Amino acid sequence: MLRFLHHVTLYVPDLRAAVTYYEALGLKVESTSNRRVLMRFEAGEAKLELHDDERAQFTDVNVGVTDLASTYKALSRNPGVAWLETPREGRATLRGPDGNVLVLCEERSATV
Repeated sequence: MLRFLHHVTLYVPDLRAAVTYYEALGLKVESTSNRRVLMRFEAGEAKLELHDDERAQFTDVNVGVTDLASTYKALSRNPGVAWLETPREGRATLRGPDGNVLVLCEERSATV
């Protein structure tokens, strides 16, 4: 069902400071938009998205799936799955048992 890690989003209170920090760790800015910066690692396909949010209280992990509709249907049969957002625009969001947010992105639309 889950095929690959697409990106991890970190919500940070100071976007500029976060970008500086991750650049010092070797990541490169790939793109920016509104209150977000997408950074890439030296190797691999997964990205790190920094999102300006003064609350900075959570992180979400975005994973790619081949067929969002069938994955949603299959996971919905599990009583432990709590959907925060049903499929729309190639994405669906659920909360894990420990409160972690998981965003499913259909492969063909797995963009930030």
